[in-house]
Amino acid sequence: TTSFCEHLSNVQSFDVRPPFCLWAHPELDHKETFYFVGHYLGDVTPRYYRMCFPLKITKWWCNISYRMKDRILWLKNTQSIKSFLTFDGCAQYLTSPSAPYLISEAYREAGELPPVLVACVRDTKEQALSWWTYENNAIAWGESMGLYQTNVKLRGKAYPPKSFDDALKFGRSSEISNLYRQAERLFQPACLKEATAMNQRCILPDWAMSWPGGQLAGIGRNSEYTVNISRYEKVMTKLVYNYCLENEMESSGKVNILPLPNLSKSSLLQGFLVDVINQAITRKHEKEKHYYLEAFKKSRSTEVRMKNVKRNSNPIAAAIPPIEIIYDSHRRYFQDKTEELRQFFVERGITWIS
Repeated sequence: TTSFCEHLSNVQSFDVRPPFCLWAHPELDHKETFYFVGHYLGDVTPRYYRMCFPLKITKWWCNISYRMKDRILWLKNTQSIKSFLTFDGCAQYLTSPSAPYLISEAYREAGELPPVLVACVRDTKEQALSWWTYENNAIAWGESMGLYQTNVKLRGKAYPPKSFDDALKFGRSSEISNLYRQAERLFQPACLKEATAMNQRCILPDWAMSWPGGQLAGIGRNSEYTVNISRYEKVMTKLVYNYCLENEMESSGKVNILPLPNLSKSSLLQGFLVDVINQAITRKHEKEKHYYLEAFKKSRSTEVRMKNVKRNSNPIAAAIPPIEIIYDSHRRYFQDKTEELRQFFVERGITWIS
């Protein structure tokens, strides 16, 4: 996700403005908001989501200034028009059981077509190991500042899991499964619509932040790409249908899927970026859409610099067994998830280089 956001930010044919993040952190700034997983003191009220992005006047000035510049340079046969674009690259949204409903309501309340959705996926066992590494680095960082106590009342005595094996069993336990089901029922469309109409705030309970059961409960669940993507498409397709019916237009609630290996293949990454950007342009009002599509076709400046951002590469305090041992211990689980993902890709005609 970090690498894709970096590439998206460097697309020259757009004036890309990053989102606002409440927490000043080098891995979060200019990439994600964390809004719908409760990092704003639990407040996930859909209508407040817009505060995480540039002001309307910023977008207006961006569009006006580039149009003026384009008209001036038109005499020199130079194309300078750049369409405004912003994004929220929060990887935790994909696994969150409540985020799809909240995002959907944010756009419904604003009278906007749903956003262009992108899911970055990778080998299931590698994803699980990466998240285990990331979270243990975070724990070690906290302990380096003297934060040794875990909120046992909130997370229970089994948290944090002491090993990767324990974490995978914990994340797949009936207890965590029940919490995920409860979290998905927290913000159903009818309740959100009523809350919006009555100007009520939506607060994510502590037990559901960022994911039900805690960050390490995501081990394994983050690898359930087909389940997580399908949840989004089910929610967004309904919203898209209602919007398009009212506004007499065509669109889709499908998620754009980017396999991690494709980030290292310039032709595949460039093709993906072009497709995503075209979708972003078609969300614009009819008066603007043709103007920006023509400008984008002329410029086609989506050349990518193949420099991916590496995370979770540092050693951590917690012992991690070799990936071969991890795979052998849970071979059937990872085989099933990999096969599900492979079939998912075949159905959609997605290329995954190895």
